Amino acid sequence: MKTLLQNLVAIGALFIAGCASFGDRTVNITQQQVQAKLQEQLKLPLTVLKIFDVNLTNPQVTFDGKTERMTTTLDTIISNPLSKTAITGQAAISGRLTFDPVTNAVMLTDSKVERLNLDGLGGKYSELLSVLGARLGSELLNNIPLYTLKPDELRLGSTYFTPKSLKMTDGNLQVTLTSK
Repeated sequence: MKTLLQNLVAIGALFIAGCASFGDRTVNITQQQVQAKLQEQLKLPLTVLKIFDVNLTNPQVTFDGKTERMTTTLDTIISNPLSKTAITGQAAISGRLTFDPVTNAVMLTDSKVERLNLDGLGGKYSELLSVLGARLGSELLNNIPLYTLKPDELRLGSTYFTPKSLKMTDGNLQVTLTSK
């Protein structure tokens, strides 16, 4: 009788533990974590139009829950091998965040340059800057991984989880995971 009771208690405990793991889980990703990953991704200069090297540093990330876009302000240095002077300024880039199930990563997509302010340039360069800014946003900064979910975030015991939704809050990105 004692063994039967122990077996029933063990089975009940396993059942309760199994049921508890089937609920949704939330992973919170901070702006600081995204800034660090973005800084790492942008270590090397980007080449634009095969003649400009663009260095983007010091990312300042903001999550906008109303527009569901992430905005990043970056210090910008543009150099050209034909010229010995570099142009400095700031760029503001926005994009949507999506989840790539192949890499288990939150990706920056639909990126665009909202603002490109470069010191010391007059109006005659505005057309070139528009082309440079559009290319920078739409091609070079699109599909950048900003956070990769760790295996322990996607698994709890024997239960595996997949992303269900992404939600931006003030200062955080919440990834809701649901059991498979």
